[in-house]
Parts: sequence; structure tokens; C-alpha cells
Amino acid sequence: MALPHSLADRVPADPADVQLFRVDERQLEALMTVVRAGFDPQFGEAWSAQQIAGTLGEANSFARLAQVASAAAGFTLCRSAGGEVELLLIAVTPAVRGRGIGRLLLDTACADARARGAEEIFLEVRENNMAARRLYARAGFAEVGRRRDYYAGSAGMRYAALTMRRLLAG
Repeated sequence: MALPHSLADRVPADPADVQLFRVDERQLEALMTVVRAGFDPQFGEAWSAQQIAGTLGEANSFARLAQVASAAAGFTLCRSAGGEVELLLIAVTPAVRGRGIGRLLLDTACADARARGAEEIFLEVRENNMAARRLYARAGFAEVGRRRDYYAGSAGMRYAALTMRRLLAG
């Protein structure tokens, strides 16, 4: 399912027209369309189809797919454990970034986590991914940890993974 080149022109600034769906292994190809478009290969952060399918098959995992004009535009993949949820992956295709889809997916992941009884949600982000860090900070996440040299970049560069948490009370 490829995104049309003109999709960004048709996406409203208000994400209310974005459709969100709960997904499982049957929508793996739609998720992989977003993975291939949404993750910069120089950092090796993209998961394989096998990794995503394996996680979707776990009873404690849950995911959402965002579609715009019937095309896959973004997704989240989460896993719950006790009173916590970890946002394992969030991605939005470059054609529709900056239009509120990431925030809609993030807020929905938090609501889904609360509905599962979670008290807090965690994620990790590459330290130089400033767009993602701004999104998370605006959504109420705060840095609570740092894993040095976690991500590899081009030319041997290494980047820390920042662990961020948001409390889900009320």
C-alpha cells in the first residue's frame, strides 16, 4: 500500500479526518509500509516484519494504525507489563508529518494504556531526534534515564537513548 505523492496535500491540518484502527498480524504489510518510509535507515531503528509480527502475537501487546485517504500513514506498537506500558514503536510517514498524526497516535496510545490499567507509559528516543523529543515533551513525557551509545549512526557516530515517562493518572 504505497502513499500517493499528493497525499500530503489532501491531509487536513486537523487530524479528525484520520482514521485509527486497532491492528494485529493481519495488518503487518500496512505497518511495514510505514516502517519502510518512516525510519531513517542510517540509525538502524526500524524493526523487521518478523520482530513486529512476533510482538503483535504477544497477549500483552497492542497497536494502532493511522490511515489517511485509505493509505497507511502511521502506527504505534506498545507492550504492557504490570502497571506500565512501553511504547515500542511510533512512526509517521514523511509525507504527512507535521499534521498532528503523531500526536493523535501518541495520545491514543496513552488512552489505550490507561484503559489497560497502566499508571505510566515509557518510551525511548534517540537523543538527536529533536522532532520526536519535542512531540513527547508537549505530550507530557519527561526524561527519566539515559542509555549511552545505544544507537549507531553513520560514520561510526553513537547516540544515547533517552528514556522518557509520562504518568497516566486521571
